[in-house]
Amino acid sequence: MSITPAINPSKNDSEPPAGGLTASLNLGTGFRPAAAGFAGVADAVQTLQTVSLDIAAIKVAIGTWADVPASRRRNWASAFATAERIIRRVEAERPPPAGIDCWSCNYLNTVLWVKPPAFHGLNNSNFTNIISALRQILIRLGHHADAGPRRNVLAPEWSALHAALPTHERRIGIVRFLRFLTLAVIEPDAVTAELLERFETWLRTETLTENIPAIIRRTASNWLWARQNVPGWPEVELRRPRMRDHYTVPIEQMPTIFQADVENFLKGLKGTDRSNPFRNEAVIRAATGNGIGNAQSFRRSRAVSPETIVYRRMQIRAAVAALIDTGIPRESFTGLRDLVTPPERPKAILQFHLDRLKIRLGTLPDHPEGWEPTSTHVAGISGLLRIIAVYHARLPEDEIMTILDLRAAVRPPAQGEMNESVARKLRALNNPDVTAALLYLPESWISRLPELGLDPYRAALQAMYAVALEIALAVPLRRRNLIGLHCDRHLVRDRQTGRVTGLDIPAAATKTRRRGIVWEFSPRLTGMIDRFEREFLPILAGANNRFLFPGLDGKPREKGEFANELAKRVEQEIGVDFNLRLVRHLTAYRILKRQPGAYELVSRVLGHASSKTTMQYYCGLEMIFAVREAARLLELDRVESRPSLARAVAAQQRLRSRRRQTPTSPVAPSREPQR
Repeated sequence: MSITPAINPSKNDSEPPAGGLTASLNLGTGFRPAAAGFAGVADAVQTLQTVSLDIAAIKVAIGTWADVPASRRRNWASAFATAERIIRRVEAERPPPAGIDCWSCNYLNTVLWVKPPAFHGLNNSNFTNIISALRQILIRLGHHADAGPRRNVLAPEWSALHAALPTHERRIGIVRFLRFLTLAVIEPDAVTAELLERFETWLRTETLTENIPAIIRRTASNWLWARQNVPGWPEVELRRPRMRDHYTVPIEQMPTIFQADVENFLKGLKGTDRSNPFRNEAVIRAATGNGIGNAQSFRRSRAVSPETIVYRRMQIRAAVAALIDTGIPRESFTGLRDLVTPPERPKAILQFHLDRLKIRLGTLPDHPEGWEPTSTHVAGISGLLRIIAVYHARLPEDEIMTILDLRAAVRPPAQGEMNESVARKLRALNNPDVTAALLYLPESWISRLPELGLDPYRAALQAMYAVALEIALAVPLRRRNLIGLHCDRHLVRDRQTGRVTGLDIPAAATKTRRRGIVWEFSPRLTGMIDRFEREFLPILAGANNRFLFPGLDGKPREKGEFANELAKRVEQEIGVDFNLRLVRHLTAYRILKRQPGAYELVSRVLGHASSKTTMQYYCGLEMIFAVREAARLLELDRVESRPSLARAVAAQQRLRSRRRQTPTSPVAPSREPQR
């Protein structure tokens, strides 16, 4: 069965203009002309222009600005052309929504910083200059607020308070907010709590600004410090806007009886409750929708990992939020059974998240009319509802079958090969120049430390990411195992020298919990880890923290933050998309390239539970090699057929020469009678 999203936004009578680079420009959006001092700001904020321009018109406009030196106009035109190229490359992978103004700050902020400068063939300095020139162009076009570097002229009241901040970092951390207050003509005694949220909207829609959430956090932090330490600073407490789309409800905000039922359910998942219903064979048969099946044909559930427990808790929160959004009061929840009965509730939960997904994705050009999105996240929630219905609530078989039908409707198609997005990133990573840069990047990071002049902590961080990348390239570990490496439990050392020679991760610590990971390190990696432990690890690790990549409170680094920072650093160097998952794919690619069909070997190296999983995911890689082999055979056939081609060409030339030498036959006289 299918689920039709409830949200069906009505369309306007007139079709909006197409998005992307051909979209028209409405200069009425956030026009802020330059104002001389504070006196003219109020008038400037109220000034609006509305002129429709396309890309060609913008280029013509740049050439007509006679008050700007010709050399600067040429630089601006070049920067504009480069920005256009950046947008085209990003939109090639992620088409813009229909009707978007591609030169609005709101849209530019979503595309300019998606890829690192190296992805577009630029270094950081060149990219910064391009953004600066683009700001100047948009300011003159009325598409950007009169704010930014070297334009932060403050009102006298704010200038005095700003000068009272004791350090350069404090002044830099809050100057944009004070410039916003200046442009909006808001004096210190008129500041209100919601202005920080208005500031966030202003940054996003009327300025070109990277990492706006970080700026908001820094602004809130510096404002709080100034309230406590600078005399005369406004006493109002700023409220930070939502930093992300919160669509879950914390379990702690639910009734106590509901919280207890959730903990009981998660306890059963952990495997600590030996009397839990997961061991009931009749319930297992009901869960499959096959009441006459043999109990031996159904696999018993096993205890799940701590990561899965966290994920299931988040799914419960998401399901609760969906029902609360439909108007069900949270005080009425008495247990997890309320998520799956009556039968309309599971459908309402899945419908809510499908609608959110459809709004976020929009209508993509490659999708046919009537296409309904789904995702592994929505499918995961449906799987949770099935578990609750079968094992926890023990619903009747007809209600279980309804949930199974819903689950089948929202599950994405089974993956038979690597998806195109990952394959595209892998092809870019497998470029010979990019691969060479990646393979030698850890060594380069370490060797460049003396010339960078970093403080000890930042140098230790760079060394840590270099070691992590080298280990990931040598041993295709999953993210959890890589970041959770323990110096005593997982690293194998030489008994005489104490140097690390390899790693030994028990099967219980792996994802499948079937095979341990035993790996011998190369001399290069051994030397790198040895130096890291001697020179840099003591700077990063607290007391009694024996993790190779130490975090806080005796724990390893936070997985998501560590992986994202490593990916960001690598992308800035090699100029293509990168993540730790791609390193595993690259390992499989290299093996299959040299040994086609060696799926069992790839399965062992990557730690898959079955080689069938490996074949399903990586069989598409052999298509790349097959295409290359077909091209090679085509060229070989051409070489072998050259003698035949020469004979055929000679025969054609002889035939044409004979035709030219043959005299033309006279025309026979007509037999029609003369009249």
